Amino acid sequence: MTAYERTRQGWTAPTGLPGALGLSPCFEAAVAGLQQALNTAGAVPSAGPVWYPPVVPRELLERAEYAESFPHLLGTVHALAEGADRSEGPAASGVALAPAACYSVYPSFADRELAEAAHADVAGYCYRHEATTELGRFRSFRMREFVMVGDADATLDWRDEWIARGEALFSRLGLKVTVQSATDPFFGPGGRFMRSSQLEQSLKYEFVAPVAADDEGTAIASANYHKDHLGARFGITYADRGTAHSACTAFGLERVVLALLHAHGDDRANWPTLTEEAI
Repeated sequence: MTAYERTRQGWTAPTGLPGALGLSPCFEAAVAGLQQALNTAGAVPSAGPVWYPPVVPRELLERAEYAESFPHLLGTVHALAEGADRSEGPAASGVALAPAACYSVYPSFADRELAEAAHADVAGYCYRHEATTELGRFRSFRMREFVMVGDADATLDWRDEWIARGEALFSRLGLKVTVQSATDPFFGPGGRFMRSSQLEQSLKYEFVAPVAADDEGTAIASANYHKDHLGARFGITYADRGTAHSACTAFGLERVVLALLHAHGDDRANWPTLTEEAI
């Protein structure tokens, strides 16, 4: 079923901007059910995520080296200053659109030593300046993320446990996913080396499922091990073990719902349930 047909059946509405859709009450009800399922997907049940705003300080992304690695995906906020000459146009405000929910977590741990592993359950509206218009390749979307900061072995084990938990969750939802080693879309001449290194070290895995009839597979979630990159960038140490390591598991809420629609159809009575929560 095409995006246009879904619009006619009341799931989404066009906005005039590729990669940005209006979402109907039935779509939002499905997202709410998915959120409830994610509350119980981890080793410890969650009361729900901390929601972060869709904007972050530009300096936060620069500290994380996101602006260096993915400048082609970055969106920034420009505005006119009070009393500015309109003919000069808006100027950079120092604010960027959040490319992922987890970046807002790291300032909480920055420049200090953690006595024990830290965990976070977060969500937020995100933006990436995607160049394609295919269904599921959103510019504006919501992300639910589980984050761990700790020592190397425990953090990697946590990431691998989430791969198994993600497979179990999607199986209960009746989604046929494949788990694939993957890379991020690094920018510039050094991008090929970065992608090759990421593959060799098995740092990123994606849960891939079709979101439309003509889709061979779209990443609807990912499990990522950052090693000590963000720990070093944000000055986070762990007990007496040096620079902290980190990992995250991210679920694209709209993409998962699109995958459920593709797999089970528009009648939610035909969708599977997870424990006592109907998705």
